[in-house]
Amino acid sequence: MNNKTVLFVILSLVFGVTAVYLAQNWLKTNTKNETSGTTANVITMVTEVPLGTIIEKKHLALTAVPENLVPEGAITDIAKAEGHVVKHRLYQGEVLRKERITRKGEGSTLASLITPTMRAVTIRVNDVVGVAGFLLPGNRVDIINIITDGGLRTDVVLSNVKILAIDQRASNDENKPVLVRAVTLELSLEQAETLMIARSRGSLQLALRNPNDIAVIELADIENEKRIKPKASSIETAPPVKVAQVAIERKDKEKVLLLKGINEQEIKIEN
Repeated sequence: MNNKTVLFVILSLVFGVTAVYLAQNWLKTNTKNETSGTTANVITMVTEVPLGTIIEKKHLALTAVPENLVPEGAITDIAKAEGHVVKHRLYQGEVLRKERITRKGEGSTLASLITPTMRAVTIRVNDVVGVAGFLLPGNRVDIINIITDGGLRTDVVLSNVKILAIDQRASNDENKPVLVRAVTLELSLEQAETLMIARSRGSLQLALRNPNDIAVIELADIENEKRIKPKASSIETAPPVKVAQVAIERKDKEKVLLLKGINEQEIKIEN
């Protein structure tokens, strides 16, 4: 082995060691050291839990995560989550947050799912009104009022209304069409009054919205609508009275002109 070969081998080793050293330093400076930070315990879901389910201890697990990854509103105590009602579907491994559950109220589970200040109102539907069974809890619909009294017309009376339940089911476990007989809607008191008025005026039709559709639709003001028709007698008698008055005025005018003409002739004769 000559001197050039030895020198080449030595230089190769030096360059290799230098490259390894620089790579290690780069990794240390550009990689976050998660183990050095503090951790916090949060509640995570062991299994997938559908909407309307009452949370039990078997659904929950206490998991340690880096403190900087804890989401706002995360629940850290199993006792604070157990017995509550699921407002939105929860997925396995998800960190449980306060806004995803609600306190179990008295009565049915559905009552606990209603937003404060809102009401649950049920209407009867069929395969057509219920959009061929494609409605599911959590969907949003527009409500169209079909009126046949005095001519066919339609009014959009409510828009972007949330469906709480179909028949007696408040969970959306299935994703296949199901024909139902009743749909429960989440409405304010004013919207509930509007819906009752619309139902008394004619039939209702539900129109399913895309969940990403936030378009605002102009609604018909049916609460303040006045549909008082004038009496038939007033329409029939008004024109004759007016015509009679005109005829009397015309006769009086002719009579005055006639008398005026006679007087003018008498004046001429005397002259």
